[in-house]
Amino acid sequence: MNTAKPVRKQGLIAQDMGRESLLYSAKGKVIHVLNPTAKLIWELCDGAYTIEGMEREVRVNFSTSEEHNAIEDIKQTLDLFVSKGIIDKTSY
Repeated sequence: MNTAKPVRKQGLIAQDMGRESLLYSAKGKVIHVLNPTAKLIWELCDGAYTIEGMEREVRVNFSTSEEHNAIEDIKQTLDLFVSKGIIDKTSY
């Protein structure tokens, strides 16, 4: 079990757009659009949730079969967040 807890980078502003969210830097140079699943994962990157904790929340909030590898989807989303510079790889 991984005990690391992903944390969002500082200096990003989130704007709720209903089912989606817009993230942009305080300097306004970069904008990211998050779909509902990525939005939830982003919200869970508060330093309180492990990847396994995030999996539980994803399963509670979305229809996800037990056979579906939600952990792998979460890791891919976190890797995308790292590549976009919105979380640090060292945080998970």
